[in-house]
Amino acid sequence: MKKSLLILSVFALVFTASCSKAPEGSVGEQSIESAEGDKVLIRLKPKVGDTQKTMMTMDMAADGAQSVSMNMIMNMDLKVTDFTDAVYTYEVKYGNIKMDMDAGGMQMNYDSSLKEQTGMGQIMHDQMKPLLEKPLTMKMNERGKITDFQMPGLASNQQMDMGSLTLPLPEEPVGVGDSWTDERPIPGSGNMKMTMTVEKITVDDIIIGVKGNIENGGETAGNFTGNYTLARSNGFTKDGTINMNITAEGMPMKMKVNVKSL
Repeated sequence: MKKSLLILSVFALVFTASCSKAPEGSVGEQSIESAEGDKVLIRLKPKVGDTQKTMMTMDMAADGAQSVSMNMIMNMDLKVTDFTDAVYTYEVKYGNIKMDMDAGGMQMNYDSSLKEQTGMGQIMHDQMKPLLEKPLTMKMNERGKITDFQMPGLASNQQMDMGSLTLPLPEEPVGVGDSWTDERPIPGSGNMKMTMTVEKITVDDIIIGVKGNIENGGETAGNFTGNYTLARSNGFTKDGTINMNITAEGMPMKMKVNVKSL
């Protein structure tokens, strides 16, 4: 469960790492710049010290020998702490985590803000403590590629390679209808193939659609679709949703993840 939570959190970070708001009253360099014609160049250009509050909601349902459903709400605070050699360092602090789960009739309710935890809530709280007590750090370049990811409570040889889960930005300027593709290995799960397409460009925003498949051993193990809206003035994500259909350990699962800046 802890590993699954981390993977979902990274999807949230991918939506919001480019979304650090410029301080009130400043005009900083645009993250989405106009290029030739109707095309725009999309890059991450936050400033050191920029912060972003984010809320992620996730709904999951799995069918099999034992049906499982889960709803989770998680709040995170992101801060840009460094910019060196064209790589940004982000500090991510987890706030409140709420989770409601039903596994074959067995229910669990968890709220990290409660002072006293009991039963399964206590077990979940013990697993989440490293995330709640210490920030994690992430390094990402201007095209959205994660180059380093350090999760609190794990030794260096236990850290997960999260680079394969990022949504890459295009090399060249793009316009409405333009697409770019990428393929990433996912340790233990096969390869992820994805296509990003510019759906709409307005004076204020750009909407990007994403779709893809996860393939393992020549067979499709899952697929996902979604879109996210970026503000042209500073690149932050106003809203983003991913719908996933995957098979884990022989159990088909449907998940919907939504991220909103607060």
